[in-house]
Amino acid sequence: MAMQKPSNIEWIDIGLDGLENFIPGIPKGDAILVRGEPGTGKTICCLQFLYKGAKQGEKCLYITTEETPETVMRTGGELWSDFPKLIQNGTIKVVNLSITASYASEYCLVDKGEAMDIVFKGLRAQPNASRIVIDSLSSLARRLSNSEQFRQVFMKILMETKGRGATTLFSAEGIPAAPGITEYLVDHLIYLDYRKHDVVWTRVFLLRKARSVPMKPQVLKLNIKAGGLSVEEIPFSLKPVWFGSD
Repeated sequence: MAMQKPSNIEWIDIGLDGLENFIPGIPKGDAILVRGEPGTGKTICCLQFLYKGAKQGEKCLYITTEETPETVMRTGGELWSDFPKLIQNGTIKVVNLSITASYASEYCLVDKGEAMDIVFKGLRAQPNASRIVIDSLSSLARRLSNSEQFRQVFMKILMETKGRGATTLFSAEGIPAAPGITEYLVDHLIYLDYRKHDVVWTRVFLLRKARSVPMKPQVLKLNIKAGGLSVEEIPFSLKPVWFGSD
């Protein structure tokens, strides 16, 4: 049953087909963190979030710290034939923070100042972006010449995107045994994972934390197919993904 949408919140659709049957959306301007192991669909989730907004006429910004811009365009193009055109016409801007970008260090490491300069350059290139993706925080943390600066960089990016009223989707690798600063400061936390039932492995989606969203933590079946990600009610009981779970 689709959730009834309260009138005092402006909800946005993050693009996952079927999710509207479980939640009314995500409040506009909130920050979302998607976590999962490699192959669980994090980057597709990021691209689908932007594609949904772009098709609605929104300006979007993708800051890639891992994939090259060419790979981003290729992956999006494999899912949606018009995705490259949305990049070419500027509806989606891609900012390169991957190892193929130009940096002061020959080893592609950056300090917090250089990292923020690149982020600000991207924000200026798409000043009216209503949807922003940072993919991924884990790669950004590894690229910092001083890993202790990650906390400052993350908080500054979060403050900037919040101040612009943009809905921001961060990705990060793995599901931690205990929450860190990123889990505490974002408004919504999504886990993408694999779960085994008998001999069958299934991709699962869990909205682990959701401010103002009327949904209790629930494991949903996650599908990856042509056209992106979709979710549905899971046909059997799987152990939820909690902090500290085995």
